[in-house]
Amino acid sequence: MSEETVTFNLELNVEYVMSNLRRLELLLYRSLALASRLGLPENIDVAINKIQRMVMVIRLLHTSMIALEAASGPIGIALAAVGLVSFGVTTGDLVYDLTRGT
Repeated sequence: MSEETVTFNLELNVEYVMSNLRRLELLLYRSLALASRLGLPENIDVAINKIQRMVMVIRLLHTSMIALEAASGPIGIALAAVGLVSFGVTTGDLVYDLTRGT
């Protein structure tokens, strides 16, 4: 019985994926903004607003994570902290609105 060693090299190109995700997010956000201007019924308009706010919350989290990763010195740490607090407040506001049913 022979023993062989197999080595795999895996290289991921996440820039392509991230670029497409950003474009998809922009497409979704703009489509929802356009749909909300079409004079749809109020309940659909409210749902569109909630989806847009969810996208904004995800964007805030992403920005905060990047700031936290790049934080160097007191100003960088303060910027990351403000981003995380902003994410927390916005998320809390959105959850409150979703649980109230408005």
